[in-house]
Amino acid sequence: MKKSGWTLVPAAFFLLLIFAGSSVKVLFWGRLIYFLFFISLFLFLRRFNLDKILSPIVAGVSLVVFSYGLVQKFFLFPYYLRNFSAGDDFYSQALLIRIKSGRIFSLFTLPTLYAIVCALLILFIFHFLIKSPSWKGKSGWILLLTLGLFNLVLTQSFGGVLYLAAGIFLYLILTGIIDLKYLAPILMVFAFFFFLISGLRFSEARKLEPVKLRLSNWHQAVRMIEDKPFFGQGLGNYESEIATFTRPGEARSIYAHNFFLQFAAEIGLFPLVFFIALLFFTRKKWRPAVGREKVVYIAGLVILLLYNLIDIGYYFFPAAMAGVICLSQVYPIYRPRFKPAINLVCLSLFGLLLLVDNLSNTFQQKGDLSLNQKQYAQGKVDYERSLQMNPWNIRSLIGCASLHYFQGDLAASENYLDRVLSLYPDSSYANYLKSRLRFTRGFYFSALFHGRQAYEKNKIDTRYKRWYDSIKNRLQVGLTGPTD
Repeated sequence: MKKSGWTLVPAAFFLLLIFAGSSVKVLFWGRLIYFLFFISLFLFLRRFNLDKILSPIVAGVSLVVFSYGLVQKFFLFPYYLRNFSAGDDFYSQALLIRIKSGRIFSLFTLPTLYAIVCALLILFIFHFLIKSPSWKGKSGWILLLTLGLFNLVLTQSFGGVLYLAAGIFLYLILTGIIDLKYLAPILMVFAFFFFLISGLRFSEARKLEPVKLRLSNWHQAVRMIEDKPFFGQGLGNYESEIATFTRPGEARSIYAHNFFLQFAAEIGLFPLVFFIALLFFTRKKWRPAVGREKVVYIAGLVILLLYNLIDIGYYFFPAAMAGVICLSQVYPIYRPRFKPAINLVCLSLFGLLLLVDNLSNTFQQKGDLSLNQKQYAQGKVDYERSLQMNPWNIRSLIGCASLHYFQGDLAASENYLDRVLSLYPDSSYANYLKSRLRFTRGFYFSALFHGRQAYEKNKIDTRYKRWYDSIKNRLQVGLTGPTD
């Protein structure tokens, strides 16, 4: 056995225990593939110097996302507000609220997620601006920097300003461009941006809603850790278990808004301590590259550290990608003669699996939209496409069950619900729908069982309690019927 075998064996043992403790095994495999992809990507990229190719990549990506952000704000949002008629469905209402807020998100799903992308791109744009030898080159970077700062303000993200301030300040200090005596004017500049955003979101800032949201989610994550402190709830199982640990009146989210808390809740403290100890004892093998050319990557990692502390962190794909790029350049290993065939095979395999899963989720989301708008035929097509790519897509299975239930095909609906509950026994909505279905078919005690399961696993959704109480009350007054 190689010298590294003593680390691989306990790592595999811990993963096995985490897998055994996962209530939803499908989510475990999905998250494991996600992290293995980025580990493979890190091992691949650290063999190359990315300084030369990052410049055109950053310029191209920045131009696309920043330009679309402005188009979204000044053309698409006004167009939607003039022509969009919100329906009663969830998605129409959510879209209208998002547009009315005026907060841009460009090609991403949320303004807070776009803010971290803006902060990282602006940092690298600033770096290339400083390094550019000609005024012609500097003028292009200045244009992108202006667009980036404007986009960051339009996201109205407090965190985005904090990330960027920390990263730029560290970059300026480590490169020797300025010293600490210029701290005050730099802080004044970023304070201006912070108070500008505070003015745009005054109603939220006055009530400290962003802070309350995170504190609430952090408390939920801590409760989850306390429930299973040793080997956690299972990798990827945070979203499936969080409803049980959410109390009435608290903010609801499938993320802890703190990567480290969520990761600890998923894998437990024992494996987490093991991995930290592993990094400590192998620290001599991880020699960071030194030099001013690496400062931008270190500053990028600081930005991402803050992001991991107050938001979803590396669970956001672009943030994980940026983290891998920065780490690969801070901890390089240049071996031009070495052909990393196994690394490439793993990277390609995990990347293909992630791509298929993403396509499945895309069709599932389209199906959800069609279902909410009662376009059942289109919804069925989208869900079937999703399940062709990933037969274990729980959300698509639930969507199919709901679709057939609303169409009155109870047998097909129950078939899909059985598939869901075999993968995710604690699904509140699946148990709730199963309970209603069983009640409709006259199996009242079975309906009571599944109704109780739905309520016990999610006590913050009032419809589950109302339905469970209604079944109990009707049974108490002598309702009779066939039993299972």
